Amino acid sequence: MNLVVYLGILLPISIQSSAQIDWGFAAPFHQKVLQPDSPNFGVNEPFIPTPSHILPEKKAFHIDEKVNYYQRFYNGSRNGEYRRSSCPAINALANRGYINRSGRNITYSELAHAVRDVWNFGDDNSMLVLAPTFAMNGWPETIDLDNFNDDLVQYVINCPAAPTRNDRAIGDNININMTLFESLLSFSKDGETLSLEDLAEHHHLRHNQSKAENPNFVFGNQGAICSLAQYTNMVGVLGKFGKHGRTTLFVDDVKTFYLDEDIPKNYERREIAHYSPESNAMIDRMSHHIGYTIQRPFPEGDQEPGRDICPMRARFQRKECD
Repeated sequence: MNLVVYLGILLPISIQSSAQIDWGFAAPFHQKVLQPDSPNFGVNEPFIPTPSHILPEKKAFHIDEKVNYYQRFYNGSRNGEYRRSSCPAINALANRGYINRSGRNITYSELAHAVRDVWNFGDDNSMLVLAPTFAMNGWPETIDLDNFNDDLVQYVINCPAAPTRNDRAIGDNININMTLFESLLSFSKDGETLSLEDLAEHHHLRHNQSKAENPNFVFGNQGAICSLAQYTNMVGVLGKFGKHGRTTLFVDDVKTFYLDEDIPKNYERREIAHYSPESNAMIDRMSHHIGYTIQRPFPEGDQEPGRDICPMRARFQRKECD
């Protein structure tokens, strides 16, 4: 048994050999089953530079529509048989059949392999984003996707001031709030792209809204990272080279990602995984634009009621900073 520290919590992570892991899926659902000889089995594949290809890029991602066809379901579909989370990246994996389409009875290994194979999400990031839901539910063999939004993971995975979802304390925190989504798109300066600074400005609005609406609002360093990571992880896997550099997010991709909960058309998969240091660098860039610095390690009392490290009036709103 190994222990991993996540946001100040010790998480028990059971290490199993490939022979001990059940790679199959529930019989009623036709799934792609990963085998130990899969190129991405067990760990993010390394990027090995060559003289003609020194820097990692993004490559076209092929979807076998005969296996991973698109079939959209919502939380509670088919009289509650189908489950979904508030995370469009995870829901897209279910809608495409990279994990059980029902969103039920999913093992950690199945989910970890799917986010690795499709999004090339770093294994360290997976430990930060996926493992707490399993750990805080007692590390069951399987979970349903709506477990990512239950009371046990409040303020750990189910973050305050989420980009397109209500806080759990004030309403439905699983299904998209279209008013919030349209607000997110409105922060694009050109109607076609979103920069990290655009996202930071939208996040600051969501912070102020959440603080005003949520009676249980707590926004310490942990809450800030949790909330900002929802933007930076999206940029990490969907960002392309454009007018804002390699972190350019295209509005059309954001629409497909959030509204269809699907893999965007012409999606390109990263050649090097999106590890947590990259996400943290983007988180710090966004928090600096707003006007605060995240403390690491978190100070004592970081999650005490009433704590808020983010200013109501942001740095970018002050004339002297223009």
